[in-house]
Amino acid sequence: MEFLLQVVWTDLGQLAVDAAVNVACWCDTDHATHDVDVFSHDIADLALLPEAFRAGAERLIGWLADPRNADYWRAKAGLPARRSG
Repeated sequence: MEFLLQVVWTDLGQLAVDAAVNVACWCDTDHATHDVDVFSHDIADLALLPEAFRAGAERLIGWLADPRNADYWRAKAGLPARRSG
């Protein structure tokens, strides 16, 4: 499980602030990881980058207040639980 906050280039050549909670995949087909909650804010004006980054950081802080248990996030997203054995 990981929490992610990053500034990325979009396909349109603009910046965006992305944040996500992702967990390891336990599906029959291994997808590696799943984003189970996502925040994305495209930035049309570079001057708005600090505001967008702050919004992403606030969303990340909100997620950190939730349980830090990957099974909680998998259940919330309707993903398969870890197989026992």
